[in-house]
Amino acid sequence: MNTIALSAEAQRRPFGLYARVLATQILYVAPLLWLLELSQNQAWKAVNGTYGWVYPASPYGWFSFGSMVLWAGSVFLMWTLHYYWFHPKGMKLWPRVAIATGVCWVGEWVGGFLAVQLTGQPLHVWPGSSMVYVSFPAMFFWVSNVIIYHLLTAYVIDLTPNYDAPADT
Repeated sequence: MNTIALSAEAQRRPFGLYARVLATQILYVAPLLWLLELSQNQAWKAVNGTYGWVYPASPYGWFSFGSMVLWAGSVFLMWTLHYYWFHPKGMKLWPRVAIATGVCWVGEWVGGFLAVQLTGQPLHVWPGSSMVYVSFPAMFFWVSNVIIYHLLTAYVIDLTPNYDAPADT
């Protein structure tokens, strides 16, 4: 049987807590990551002379409000990984960053692919990339996004629950 077995601790985690924190993180963190994306695209243009990724359907070209859906999806991926995998296994920070970076990078490609399949037009494209919806240099941006996500949710605004803290006596 091919099933993914969750640890006993992960199975006991309440879904209501997961969903509440996810909604809060999407409301607060996704817009901040979207603004970070804008600055990353501007930095790419400053260094390379052209935008790293463009939004063909957007009147602005170099950014789109529609990409907020992808940022909500990335917050979903990072929180889900933390809640059901990283924290229950007590995984150290750098392996978490590496895994979340890979998952979000693939998620960016999947999001671009699904946008074309569902709407008939791409949400975003990386000009000159053979993968169209993502590029290998995007890994650098995803590393920074995952680190920023971690810093925002754990240290700046405490958007992670105290489910791992000992009970008060």
